[in-house]
Amino acid sequence: MERIRTMLTKNLFYVSCLLFICLSMSACKLASILSTQYSKNIAQANYGTEANHPGLNDGNLETVATVPAKNNRYFVIRFAEVHPVHKIIIHNENLFRFQMDYLNPDTGEWETFDSVVQRRNLEGKRAQPTFVFDRLNFHTQMIRITVTRTVDDIVVNKLVTDPGDKVVNQRQTIAGQYLPHYRVVRPSTAQIREIEVYHLAKNK
Repeated sequence: MERIRTMLTKNLFYVSCLLFICLSMSACKLASILSTQYSKNIAQANYGTEANHPGLNDGNLETVATVPAKNNRYFVIRFAEVHPVHKIIIHNENLFRFQMDYLNPDTGEWETFDSVVQRRNLEGKRAQPTFVFDRLNFHTQMIRITVTRTVDDIVVNKLVTDPGDKVVNQRQTIAGQYLPHYRVVRPSTAQIREIEVYHLAKNK
């Protein structure tokens, strides 16, 4: 009886080990299937992608792409051909509020796929350093970043607006005194360190 009990214990141990190994292999295989594999960064200039500032896609986070201080500020990249896009990373320098657009190759129209305001808790940093856009699913040859505010923009009070002023809102009082005025953005240079763009890697 003791011998049978011992054999049963050993068999149970072997079965448990085998089951554990099978479950581990299944988990690894499932994790491999579920993990998303992306292409190389197709935004880089060495893939034929052009940008309206060379620092935007030179692959160097130490360089900074800039656009002049004006109301309409855009960063644009153009691929050598139409590509699928599934993930974008923006390495930011001073953008605060902006929208992400792509050129629809079927209609020739710009379409917005995200509007962004930097997060509040930056742990002492002046600007959110990175913005990640994933789970995207569109085809395009051009991507545009439309900048509406930077952390360096200044909002000033003006009693009378000038042509071309970008008005944030209109208020009626200053320091408790009735004084109708406009809140107008005085734009600064917009700055980005790098943009990365990826599509899904092809299965080999």
